[in-house]
Amino acid sequence: MFRLATRNVALFLPRWCSLARFSPSPPFPFLISSLPSRFLRINGHVKNVTSYAEKKVSRGSTKATKKPKVPNNNGLDDKDLPHILWWKERLQMCRKLSTVQLIERLEFSNLLGLNSNLKNGSLKEGTLNWEMLQFKSKFPRQVLLCRVGEFYEAWGIDACILVEYVGLNPIGGLRSDSIPRAGCPVVNLRQTLDDLTTNGYSVCIVEEAQGPSQARSRKRRFISGHAHPGNPYVYGLATVDHDLNFPEPMPVVGISHSARGYCINMVLETMKTYSSEDCLTEEAVVTKLRTCQYHHLFLHTSIRQNSSGTCDWGEFGEGGLLWGECSSRHFEWFDGNPISDLLAKVKELYSLDEEVTFRNATVYSGNRAQPLTLGTSTQIGAIPTEGIPSLLKVLLSRNCNGLPALYIRDLLLNPPSYEIASKIQATCKLMSSVTCSIPEFTCVSSAK
Repeated sequence: MFRLATRNVALFLPRWCSLARFSPSPPFPFLISSLPSRFLRINGHVKNVTSYAEKKVSRGSTKATKKPKVPNNNGLDDKDLPHILWWKERLQMCRKLSTVQLIERLEFSNLLGLNSNLKNGSLKEGTLNWEMLQFKSKFPRQVLLCRVGEFYEAWGIDACILVEYVGLNPIGGLRSDSIPRAGCPVVNLRQTLDDLTTNGYSVCIVEEAQGPSQARSRKRRFISGHAHPGNPYVYGLATVDHDLNFPEPMPVVGISHSARGYCINMVLETMKTYSSEDCLTEEAVVTKLRTCQYHHLFLHTSIRQNSSGTCDWGEFGEGGLLWGECSSRHFEWFDGNPISDLLAKVKELYSLDEEVTFRNATVYSGNRAQPLTLGTSTQIGAIPTEGIPSLLKVLLSRNCNGLPALYIRDLLLNPPSYEIASKIQATCKLMSSVTCSIPEFTCVSSAK
């Protein structure tokens, strides 16, 4: 029976093939549908598509062959992917309607977020966008401000940040056929830097070479300086007439946990110093997070370890208060030594050399009073709480507001050492006995 079926197939196969030429449908549809994936149907005929790996196996070659490099026109590299994800997380925090509309025009295939299909979005070599992409690759987590004539402009992701936090209007409006662009006049650079650094962003300033240049030639551009939340000063801007107050330097904060309790480390890049406070309760850590402005928050992986032996942070009520405080904030995990690895993160964040050293400026808790707990500080209004008035205003006279209230609040939440506290008391007693007027003085931040 099997031989008879085989002979019939061999006999009628040529006829079926000849009829297939006049049939619009391919022959043997039931056979083609069951073909493996390496067979491809092209114009009604079945062709064998052998992959590169199958050819290598069929030849029996065991040598590793180099894959041909695919040119990357958008400038995206594997090392750029974490930075793009970092920017996407920051953009998700934007709430302004104009910013949200600009974000829809971004394409996260390059560090600038430019869509090459839109107007002025070309990334070809020699263009201004391509030149800015080279600067952006050197400082991928900084907002890029480029001098263009009498303006400082930003493109793509950086333009969205300017619109959201500086309050600038997009250049060209909200046209959907052009890339996001925003900028400020040269005279407003100081204000723009203050707004960005206050909101925790670092800025890279790109200047263009002044002087005569050839017609239709691209001006030479160079990086003139950086502004960080911990170091907002930029060389050359302190002598201008419209110089504004510099914000206080913001530290990089790292929190870890051990058998002795919680530990909080603060690093000031401006002063090249760091300080540590350990043996803290969970309430004390949350209090410090609510009362200080920081540039970046790092959480050590030891926080996720609890007594149950699992790594679910906040499980069984352990660490739940800190988890509730940090879940609404942007933070990054790190492991290793809580101090040395945090300093390494700071050097990476500020693009510092490995040889840069930080001085330990820790004031040990044994030499000073304990700060107020979270419950006490909220009940007296030291930490702004809805529905609870601040008792600090009752301690001071009505004409004392602003700086005096903030100073007393800082003393309660961050007590100095006993030696410094006694000097403060002696100074206050001397000033209370002064009968003549005291000349006014300006409080200058340490960063300035």
